[in-house]
Amino acid sequence: MSDSCGRSLVNTIEYVTFYGNNFGILDTDDDVYDVSLNATQNTEIYKDVTALRKQLALWSVGFQGFTFKKLKELDLRACSIQVIGDHTFRRMPELKAIYLGENNIHYIEANAFSSLPRLEHLDLSRNFPSVENEKSTEMVFESLDLFQNISLVSLDLSFTQIGHRNIDLLRGLQKSLKKLSICYSGLSNPLSTVFNFPQLKYLDVSGNIDILCHPIMFQGINDTLEVLYAEDVGLEDIEYFKDYYKLQILKVNRNAISYIPQDVAESLKSLQILDLSDNNMIYWFDKTFYLMKQLKLLNLRNNNINVITEQMFDDLKHLKYIGLSGNLLVCNCHARNIYEVALKNEHNINVALIDETSNQETNRIELFHTGFRDYNDIILHRNNMTTFCKRHENCNINFNSEVAADFLLLDYSDTSNSYDCLMMSQGITMAIFKYNNCKQESREIDMIHEARDNWKRFLLFLIPGITIPLMFFVYIFRRNLRYFIITVRNSATLSMINRMDTSTDDVIYNYDVFVSYCNDDRTWVLDQLLPHVERDCNISVCLHERDFQVGLSILENIVSCMDRSRSIMLIISKNFLLSQWCQFEMHLAQHRLLETRREDLILILLEEIPRRLRPNTLHYLMLTKTYIVWPSKESEQNLFWKRMKKSLITYKLKQKENISLA
Repeated sequence: MSDSCGRSLVNTIEYVTFYGNNFGILDTDDDVYDVSLNATQNTEIYKDVTALRKQLALWSVGFQGFTFKKLKELDLRACSIQVIGDHTFRRMPELKAIYLGENNIHYIEANAFSSLPRLEHLDLSRNFPSVENEKSTEMVFESLDLFQNISLVSLDLSFTQIGHRNIDLLRGLQKSLKKLSICYSGLSNPLSTVFNFPQLKYLDVSGNIDILCHPIMFQGINDTLEVLYAEDVGLEDIEYFKDYYKLQILKVNRNAISYIPQDVAESLKSLQILDLSDNNMIYWFDKTFYLMKQLKLLNLRNNNINVITEQMFDDLKHLKYIGLSGNLLVCNCHARNIYEVALKNEHNINVALIDETSNQETNRIELFHTGFRDYNDIILHRNNMTTFCKRHENCNINFNSEVAADFLLLDYSDTSNSYDCLMMSQGITMAIFKYNNCKQESREIDMIHEARDNWKRFLLFLIPGITIPLMFFVYIFRRNLRYFIITVRNSATLSMINRMDTSTDDVIYNYDVFVSYCNDDRTWVLDQLLPHVERDCNISVCLHERDFQVGLSILENIVSCMDRSRSIMLIISKNFLLSQWCQFEMHLAQHRLLETRREDLILILLEEIPRRLRPNTLHYLMLTKTYIVWPSKESEQNLFWKRMKKSLITYKLKQKENISLA
């Protein structure tokens, strides 16, 4: 082939793509096995697998007759290629980038790339060789020195099962590699020396569970790494990334992170984008994100954040973009402040993209990383809050001039109830902008102060009742008197239990969760809770009617089952508070947790419990523990199960070193 000037394309072509062509037509109908069966003579015949692989490599025979003098990039994606043979690309001396993704490559010979001294980028992503029991088999490399004689700058092995045994392939690239993607490649627990890449800037290890098993796993790259994707790797602690002072993007979504230490936050001096969505973040009291001076975008979607405090609001003021949807927020003034400030900024602040601050080299390979582009696309396609507030005619909010911040919302939507909040006093959810209890004189009142004020109003309401006959007074507060009697009896029982051995050293748990509930709520527990917990979450549950040991007293069964369960779940309702045994279990749960210094208690409220009906024990637990309220609306129940599942799995992971006998 030649161009319009009569020059052969072999001598002029620099970029060529064969995307989507079928080069697998030479494949045989037989599967690749080492032996086959001769049915006539009933003997096994050993097949020449090497010859078959040579046949599968014949797709490249057309490259062997010509020298492509100027070819720089070759695109062979989605071409049904199965084998890369020796010297397939040997007559392409200037080749810098090869794209071999989306094929069926299952075997690469030892010298496949050895004749390419200028090769900088190699794409082997999304190769699915064959399917065995619905799982892709691992790619086979004839030699682990495959990359020994080339100086790759960028390598993409994402979504290709390379397996743990082939991890040493990367050692040949430790001096030159700057960009590496091995996401969802079947790697786990690699040696801590594998990632010693002195020039590495971009790394994606997402989807490889426990790949961060060693605290010093990335120690060799903390001085150079700028972008790290570590989605869904089972990460519980962000301490790994302390002193990564050049890191600009950190994507650690879909993990189990619940806390960011201040020293780690302060060490991330260049971080601009932090994605913590789908983790277990709850709340924080000290300055955290404020210490990340360059941070512009923070994604906290789908965490367990319930309360926005004044400290949390101040910690987020300097950010440009935040995402908080998917958190069941309690209505308070600080949550409303977030909405107000973001809406006000929609009118006054122009949308600005996030720029990479490092000096870009002229090398085109560096541009293959899409981190900033991905998040800038999210910014460009975010919903403008003013379009929704005009629809609901709530744009004329009387903004509080004393509350100011710099951020816009990344994930606002009025169709998914993404920024609703829970009215504790009424047990209903509403859009945050409809919360109107934030007049100037009361904006700083938090939930606890508001609860105290409600209690004072309740006392004032009781003043006229002082003159009511004593019997009527006793009748009104018969629940409290009954609780007092139960409390005295329970205290005596607990003092006796305190003499028992409560050591938790080397404890073996038979159950993941002990569920305490009253008989009136039995239907909900059996029909709603058990299917979601035991079937969907694979959590073993201890129920008194099913798992108490015959022959022991009720007291002995309760104490034994609580101590042999990883966590305790209380199903709270008004009927629960009327049950003597249920109240005893609640007292015992608090007593046991305080004594053993465990915090594995889950509260589920089936209905709103007014303050006047709450025993002090329950009131204390509700103030100090995050609890989940069973929603009255069916549309909100999926979020309830999601939050509960995350809590249960978190408690189970915390003690994963214990052996479950359930």
